[in-house]
Amino acid sequence: MLRESNDFNNSASTITCGRVASTSNDEFIEAYLRAGEVAYKVKKSVASIVKPSTKLFDIAEKIEESIRFFGGEPAFPVNISVNEIAAHDTPYVGDTRILTEDSLVKIDIGVHVNGFIADTAITITFSDKAVKLVEAAEEALRKALASVSSGAPINVVGRAVESVARKHGFNVIKNLTGHSLDRYLIHAGEVIPNYFTRLALGRLSSGKAYAIEPFLTSGKGYVEEIKSSIHIYALNTSFKNYKQVTEEETSLIRFVYERFKTLPICERWLVREFSDLSMLRTLLQSLVRKSVLTAYPVLREVSGGLVAQFEETVLISGNEAIITTNPELNR
Repeated sequence: MLRESNDFNNSASTITCGRVASTSNDEFIEAYLRAGEVAYKVKKSVASIVKPSTKLFDIAEKIEESIRFFGGEPAFPVNISVNEIAAHDTPYVGDTRILTEDSLVKIDIGVHVNGFIADTAITITFSDKAVKLVEAAEEALRKALASVSSGAPINVVGRAVESVARKHGFNVIKNLTGHSLDRYLIHAGEVIPNYFTRLALGRLSSGKAYAIEPFLTSGKGYVEEIKSSIHIYALNTSFKNYKQVTEEETSLIRFVYERFKTLPICERWLVREFSDLSMLRTLLQSLVRKSVLTAYPVLREVSGGLVAQFEETVLISGNEAIITTNPELNR
């Protein structure tokens, strides 16, 4: 799941940026590891769910149900991005889209345990048309993960991804990045470019979790927003400062905050509580206009090139880099 969000600080809230005072170091690590374990189990089951002629809506519902079955909660609506779509696409109520034999499918899964997040993604192809792209993206992830350690410069991760992409004749998507994670925050402020840049001056730090997510493409290497396709929203971190909201909007804000905090949401999660779909959509659009909600438009590769994505979450604890979402890769 992409895009940056601001830090949220509220002295009366259960959310803070970073570990809360009531959460010990052991509890912090255990929650991240548990979220990763759930994400790993769900990811292993995806191949049996994602098949041609299957509705995207059914896939999303089954994956999110699986997250809850294994003891986690979705950290964001599962992203199902097909072919040239790179991210932010989740099925909406009434969505009839189905996968076809030539679909290249990115499945981006978020799990949280007590607000601590595991973010992971895979790409599935049903034909031979994009096998090399998929294999290159997976190799890029492995190389990037090998460069992750406490104190490592952030730009070495991008160098690893870019070198693999170039070796196989593909481009990285330059305006999509990996990112740091924090409690109830998918994007906690640090970005990890998928290409080498001297502007990425930071270093990876112990006590933090990072999502490493290469995006490779056969296209130009940039994405654009489809403004007419918005299926994912999130409360802005300053939402409590807004006064000019209606009673209906206040009810929606209260429900979202109590259930999801500032994590991303979608109408599939809200319609059970707000059964008038037309009114729900009107409320969501109004709160976006009032800057209470952030909208996340679907992202498409600008030249229509195919996009492949793989992602794992890494928790750096002391001198150890633990891949929480795939224990098979831990070294």
